[in-house]
Amino acid sequence: MTTAPRGGHPHHRLLGVGYGPSHLSMSALHASAGPAAAGTSLHFLESRDAFSWHPGMLLPGARMQVAFLKDLVTPRDPTSPYSFANYLVSKGRLEPFLNLGTLNPTRREYVDYFRWAADRLAGYVTYGSTAEAIRPVTGPDGRVTGLEVDHRGPDGTRHTVSADHVSLAPGGTPIVPPGVEPGTLRDGTVLHSSSFLGGIRPFHDRGRELPYRFLVVGAGQSAAEIFQYLAGEFPAADVTLAHRGFALMPANSSALANAIFDPASVDLFHGAGPERRRGILAELKATNYAAVDDEDITAVAGLLYDQQVHGGQRLHLSRFTELTGARTEDGLVTATLRDLLTGEERGERHDAVVLATGYDFREARGLLTGVDPYLLRDGDGELLVDRDYSVRTDESFAPRIFLHGAAEHTHGLTSTLLSLLAHRAGDILDAVLGTPAAGHQDLATPLFEGVHA
Repeated sequence: MTTAPRGGHPHHRLLGVGYGPSHLSMSALHASAGPAAAGTSLHFLESRDAFSWHPGMLLPGARMQVAFLKDLVTPRDPTSPYSFANYLVSKGRLEPFLNLGTLNPTRREYVDYFRWAADRLAGYVTYGSTAEAIRPVTGPDGRVTGLEVDHRGPDGTRHTVSADHVSLAPGGTPIVPPGVEPGTLRDGTVLHSSSFLGGIRPFHDRGRELPYRFLVVGAGQSAAEIFQYLAGEFPAADVTLAHRGFALMPANSSALANAIFDPASVDLFHGAGPERRRGILAELKATNYAAVDDEDITAVAGLLYDQQVHGGQRLHLSRFTELTGARTEDGLVTATLRDLLTGEERGERHDAVVLATGYDFREARGLLTGVDPYLLRDGDGELLVDRDYSVRTDESFAPRIFLHGAAEHTHGLTSTLLSLLAHRAGDILDAVLGTPAAGHQDLATPLFEGVHA
């Protein structure tokens, strides 16, 4: 996927940073587009050594919260060989999956689907390459005509690649509450949910039957899943779930509310003014943030009730509670917790604290610093992002910079979600190619053409 070098550097029409589902979807749509994409070079840099997606939360039995038809390609190109249905056929599991009568695969199976697609699209990505800076390339008239991206390989060697346009999908940065000392994350007494399974492994190794004390902080889906996991995997452990509200609140998954995840709703949201956008985000917060699937709320309540029946005292909910600090002492973590009703603080000693506190997707981790003078912002300092996910720039800047995940303020909740994965990738490809990248092919093309097991 590399074109002739410019200025001694490999050059691409579009260079992407990060190779998670967003850019994997873009690769799949591009590979399926045929003549519409011919001669257009796309390439992606990924800091990990291989494709992965939330490895720390591949908990047994955990299911996706998005229907399998909203996969890498189907909403834009249902004839693509990179669909989830085609994956099932290649694995010999189409009928068994259909017999389950569900739209929601397990998280482990969906990640296996992503890996299956990534293996077939390996030519689009260079793994083990960490992007460090984006620099403008100027012409004789002072206009910015292209971009250069500096990145380091796994051996630390620095490389540069040039591109007409850049797409940024580096993923979210784990949110760590203020007051949590960095050393606690390094020594493993505080874990973020993003690294949960790896971080909890030492406790398995020491012995599942030991009387550990665990504190889980958060009120969303990950918090509920981790609480259940710890309660089941460590039968002698004391497990507390602390959150700021009165109760875990159910996700609003009603059909009408979920229309916010349709492409037409992105059009509506993007066309609204900033104040109205903020109102829509607040109104529909429960469709995505600090919300838990009904069955997981029922499961948590069931664990607590069963404990009452049998007289146990090891599982707890701590309502109206905020984590304000954490430090390691003598191999344990001292968590400082504030009661939001009284304002009083208390210290508790735990073997580990798990932060199910979400991610920050803003501004692509500082990669935009080198081109920031050209980027246009609103009165609140937020980037102005056009409907095709490109950052608005001044007139002297010809390249386009596309954002995945850092555009919630302009595109709504779907900016960070899988719900519009194929549509988002397709919109960006349309902008880069100048013609529809997918979704306008001959629908008579066999869906499973070119399947490889």
